[in-house]
Amino acid sequence: MFIIAAEQTRELNHLRKLLDKLGQPYRVFITNLETDLDQETESLATFFTQTDPASKIGEPLFFNDLSVPELWECWTLGITTYLFDGEERRANIVLREDLLSRTVDRVEWFGQKEEIASIDFYNRYGWRSQQSLLNEGAQPYLEIYLNRQQEEVLLHFVLQGTFLHQTSKGRDQLYADREELQRAVLKQVLPEKEAVLLMDQSLLAFVKELPKERLALCRSTGADLEGIKERVEQILVLEAAHLHEKKEGYTSLSGFVDVDQEKFQPEALVMTASQEVEGLADLVHDFPQVTFHIAALTAMGPKLTDLDPCPNVRLYPGISMENYEELLATCSLYLDCNQGEEVMNSSIRALENGQILLGLQSTVHHEAYKELTTITASVEEMKARLGALVQHPESYEELLREQVRILQLPQKEALMEIFKQLEGGKG
Repeated sequence: MFIIAAEQTRELNHLRKLLDKLGQPYRVFITNLETDLDQETESLATFFTQTDPASKIGEPLFFNDLSVPELWECWTLGITTYLFDGEERRANIVLREDLLSRTVDRVEWFGQKEEIASIDFYNRYGWRSQQSLLNEGAQPYLEIYLNRQQEEVLLHFVLQGTFLHQTSKGRDQLYADREELQRAVLKQVLPEKEAVLLMDQSLLAFVKELPKERLALCRSTGADLEGIKERVEQILVLEAAHLHEKKEGYTSLSGFVDVDQEKFQPEALVMTASQEVEGLADLVHDFPQVTFHIAALTAMGPKLTDLDPCPNVRLYPGISMENYEELLATCSLYLDCNQGEEVMNSSIRALENGQILLGLQSTVHHEAYKELTTITASVEEMKARLGALVQHPESYEELLREQVRILQLPQKEALMEIFKQLEGGKG
């Protein structure tokens, strides 16, 4: 499976996790100029700069290991880190997202009066992969892409929009614009027999020569795709299409879970934008053996913060995406009991992470959920459902299968068959 995307997005990460669950091998090509990519991903820039497999071996560069002129030093004041020549600052060192690792994301070199004149970017393998030269308006006029040996391989003349590929044999190649560069690279990387999955319909213009039988388009929703079905074999929808009217020619990936891989943990999650979560306090007090993870994108009201002293409650105000993903992966229960709008399709994400939905008929955020036996008319009934599951954790798998059947969630065998057919498309 060969995936082509314009950039790294939440939708792409979502698709990759789903393919991982299916055990479906894939490669990703990003049609921009990113240089900090993992081993299964390539871009317009890395196509030229990471031809050597050894270029993807290594770890992020520790800030104190930067190569600097003699007598210069790396200084740090907590998060703020910079290069010092003994008299004044010469550059800022910007650390990667994991600040505690103290590794380098980029170095901003100063010209006059600490105005940034150039920026060096470092990738996850610990070497400088890009340099941007800035004009007086702090805008890049030349972007230089380097290989691991620090040879200048690809030059982007930003104002003109042109690209120059410099080869070791001296046969340099000039590209008039990004589209010409993109077409030239895709012509070389497109597989002869693999299925090609596009994350953006505009990319169809670059794969016209491929047979329809090998093409699929993956989108968040199935909206505004009239006429596209005639150009691809499959349209794959990532979001909650299964909770709406089914459309011929569209396959929903949303809600897929590999039931056989799931194990019950007495951990419950609720993602809310409101402090009004029906029955939550009762559940917390009646089920001390269950840990309740309460998350929100913002600050929390007193009805939630008052639960903080309870030993089986964990609060996550202003939750990060990293923590949210961890909770989705570790919890086995999701409480769809909060008033107000649903946050980030959280119940759908819970479904595909093997969580049993518990909730009330009056609070669930999708009409289809009301068919589930774990969605009840009262808090007392919900407590009884949870109590039965806690006492008989072996029933978890049966409830998961029932949830998949009632909501008509995607089945592993059906999805594998779709990808098998795409891989077998005639070239």
